[in-house]
Amino acid sequence: MADPQTTLSYMREQCQDLAIKINTMDLDKTEHELVIKALEPLDPARKCFRMIGNVVVERTVAEVLPAVRKNKDQIAKTMEGFTEMMAAKQKEADAYANEHKITETKGAAPKAAAPVDEGASQGVLI
Repeated sequence: MADPQTTLSYMREQCQDLAIKINTMDLDKTEHELVIKALEPLDPARKCFRMIGNVVVERTVAEVLPAVRKNKDQIAKTMEGFTEMMAAKQKEADAYANEHKITETKGAAPKAAAPVDEGASQGVLI
């Protein structure tokens, strides 16, 4: 059986990985929104280019705009799923920490200074 602290650390790492994925997807969604905003006022018959995989293809605004909207919606739906998954994993990790009585520290707390003897030599602080 694995060390409870190691297991909890792994659980927290999974949550962190999900948060990174969510942030990356949010950036992608924002990019899609900017493209939609740029394409909406244009003539639907106007020529535009779209990258599919590593290939740039010529299309019209009327063909590209619905596809970009659909992709944005799919990204948003996936983000919702990841957000729910992350919340569940965080609850699971919190419950595991409580069950095993593990206290977590956020960052390294400074250690308390040892009491200074009045007669001891003092160092110079520069």
